[in-house]
Amino acid sequence: MKKIWIIVFLGLLIYSFGLFNGFVWDDEVMFQKAASIPGNIYFRPAISAIYWGIYNIFGPRPFFFHFFQLIFHIGTAILIYCLFKRFFKETISLILALIFLVHPASVEAVSFASAMQEITFTLVGIFGLYIFTTLGSSVIPVKTGIQTKITSSKVFLATFLLLIALLMKETAIVFFFLVFCYLLLFKRENKVILIGYSGLSAIILMGYFLFRISGGSLYVQGQGLFPIMRVSLETRLMNIPMIIHYYLGKFFYPMNLAIAQHWVVRTINFQDFWLPLIFEITLFITALIYIIKKKNKVFAFFFLWFLIGLLPHLQIISLNMTVAERWLYFPMIGLLGMTGSIIQISNIKNQISKILFSSAIIIILVFSIRSFTRVLDWRNGLNLFGLDIRKDSSFDLQNNYGVELFRVGRYNEAKKYFEISTQLAPYWWVNWNNLGASYEREKNYQKAMDYYQKSVTNGQYYLAYENLARILVLHGKDQKKTEEFLQKSLKIFPENQNLLLINTYFLGSVKPY
Repeated sequence: MKKIWIIVFLGLLIYSFGLFNGFVWDDEVMFQKAASIPGNIYFRPAISAIYWGIYNIFGPRPFFFHFFQLIFHIGTAILIYCLFKRFFKETISLILALIFLVHPASVEAVSFASAMQEITFTLVGIFGLYIFTTLGSSVIPVKTGIQTKITSSKVFLATFLLLIALLMKETAIVFFFLVFCYLLLFKRENKVILIGYSGLSAIILMGYFLFRISGGSLYVQGQGLFPIMRVSLETRLMNIPMIIHYYLGKFFYPMNLAIAQHWVVRTINFQDFWLPLIFEITLFITALIYIIKKKNKVFAFFFLWFLIGLLPHLQIISLNMTVAERWLYFPMIGLLGMTGSIIQISNIKNQISKILFSSAIIIILVFSIRSFTRVLDWRNGLNLFGLDIRKDSSFDLQNNYGVELFRVGRYNEAKKYFEISTQLAPYWWVNWNNLGASYEREKNYQKAMDYYQKSVTNGQYYLAYENLARILVLHGKDQKKTEEFLQKSLKIFPENQNLLLINTYFLGSVKPY
């Protein structure tokens, strides 16, 4: 119990200042939608229900979203500690759980309120997996009596928890495969558990996919917007070595952290393709040799954890950014487990053990300091984007920083970043709209109309339609063109109150009655 309180205390110590951070990036839009269920464009009813509950009880106040996110993170670290105790000594388990708790790469998942699902699906999924680790592995199953009932109940409860995790984020599908791997490695003798779980999981996953397909929401929209989505499957596969390199690098050396990374490797070269590929193949072969030689099932399990956990983020199916620190949240547990299994099986003498323990304490201390400072980076969008834009030059980071500058009245600076964003992503619609707003503020209405039009041409962005409609009504010279655009806009957004108001004003100005 004392060790659990260590996890709680350290988590509160590092992240407590983050409770006073504001909403950043997509947070405001996300939680405005959370006022009603479903809360977002994704099919994630469980996390939408959590958002809805927090929003409707506490209102749109960032403090409470950050508070629950921190509680979930600490809870995940505690569950990791309990899970690791099923495989490792207590001291090793505690150290690994603390490293996870304070790892700087986890800060994005904890501080970015819109990323709460990364923590919750991991929390619930680990709980389900932990229940499976408590099941017996008897060759002869007990067909009658209370033991059978308890085992059946545990299997059902654990699988149900995996379903809840899946309804928090579709990435949680990895847990279904991970549990199957665990049962094959450690509970193979108990055919009843293995077959029962396999059948139940197959039914759940089949039902889930049929429901998603019938609802037309199996895959999230965004094609054609993000750079990684604008390249072929072959090019995306070519990015895999560098993507794996990125996540391994951030695990061992979590510095130069930045959000909104959209880099793409477009050519096969030594530095971005062959070097990481050779390095990763070497690591993979070394791991396999180690597993075969040592017959280390625990290492094998956590090796599979890392690989399976990373698979959804390798861009085989394109995502809305190339890499993200929050996507390392779940796979990191596999890397920690591999480390723990090596230490556990090694014949470490007392002196070496003391050195390793001291090194672990130093790592925890260094990571804690770095995480503490990174949490402060997230206090508001202006601060975060202003820092991260020095490390990465992605189109939406340029735009987001411009938005924050515009909000505080630094209009000329904001326009500069909007212009950079349009150069990097001329196919986007948000940056053109924001650039148009900059020129409208300067009363350069013709340029403003031109840029609003580019935004409208690129996508059905309601704000661009509102802005262009307003400026056409107030400063346009062609009433017929204005009328046609208003009619078109209302067909696309028939319930948009701002467009309805603009249309009413327009009709009233030309027809006094």
